[in-house]
Amino acid sequence: MRARISLFLLASGIAVAVLGPASAQSLGDLVGQARGVASPKSNVSSGEASTGMKAALDRAAEAVVGQLGAPGGFANDPKVRIGLPGPLGKLNGVMGMLDKVGVTDNLSGKLNGAAEGAVAKALPLLKRTISRMTVQDAMGIVTGGPTSATDYFRRTMGGDLNGEMKPVVAKSLKGVDAFNALNKFTASNKLMASRFGPDDMTNYVTQKAGDGVFYYLGEQEKKIRANPLGTGSAIIAKVFGGG
Repeated sequence: MRARISLFLLASGIAVAVLGPASAQSLGDLVGQARGVASPKSNVSSGEASTGMKAALDRAAEAVVGQLGAPGGFANDPKVRIGLPGPLGKLNGVMGMLDKVGVTDNLSGKLNGAAEGAVAKALPLLKRTISRMTVQDAMGIVTGGPTSATDYFRRTMGGDLNGEMKPVVAKSLKGVDAFNALNKFTASNKLMASRFGPDDMTNYVTQKAGDGVFYYLGEQEKKIRANPLGTGSAIIAKVFGGG
């Protein structure tokens, strides 16, 4: 396999020397294809790639925060709904029923509501990260995998996002008396007597809220890459091959 790749690269190098720099872009695309990496269109400059990528990410960030921050954004979505932590997770399948009959004092609703209220904190951070993205960062993301932008966000701002959301989650959980609701429920169930302190519960909901944001950022990114024309943006369509 190495010998085959080496021969391919050697042939590419010879072709560049013979055909001149005008063919370098198309050969670069061929190398990218051989490595399984998508390349931006050959008529797209690095500046356009950066502008298009930032526009696409702005659009994705606004869509995700709007979706998850709405009432029921977490609670009504089985893909990101926040269940009970630890051993109590065994009861997640019947939590809706337990909430309705008053056994859990709407505990799952309180956990998800706290996440929905905290997600708004994500948008300024996402926007700031996008604005600070270098041309090199953008080019790497454009030519990367289907969720390379989302991976970039998680790597560069994941800790900051949790830090911004945690105080909002803590205030919300305290305001709806979620900590007491959990303690009462676990105290009455000896088989599920594992207790979680306020900080444990806050960290748990904050982490789940962040996971939801990154999950849907990835979904938005894949959607834009698959159908750039659907964004209605000429620059996004040009960068991602739709125009």
